[in-house]
Amino acid sequence: MPVRRAAALVSAAVAVLVLAAWSAPFHLHLVKSAPAANTTVGAAPDSIRLWFSQAPELKLTSVKVTGPGTAVVALAPLARGDSALVVAPVKGRMARGAYTVAWRTMSKDGHVVRGTFGFTVGAATGP
Repeated sequence: MPVRRAAALVSAAVAVLVLAAWSAPFHLHLVKSAPAANTTVGAAPDSIRLWFSQAPELKLTSVKVTGPGTAVVALAPLARGDSALVVAPVKGRMARGAYTVAWRTMSKDGHVVRGTFGFTVGAATGP
């Protein structure tokens, strides 16, 4: 009996892993952003734009921009561009320096997703 139980547990674990791997691409995720991650922009953006793989629940979405250092940049209420685009209008001043965007949202299926990325405001330095 212990061998059958172990085999059943292994089979169940494999089934869960296969199902998780199969369903992962169908969950909401960030596709691209503007400013793009890890880039330098010449001037401060007037908004942060986040494109997702599917429409996020706007009421359950948050965006926070910090930098340089830990200063929080003031943002206007989030707006929807198209069904998968979330726009965070920038109200505060953005000086030259490094910024971090932290976002959090939920898809219609109830999965919470979050992430961060950085960008820099200021002309890129050449050789």
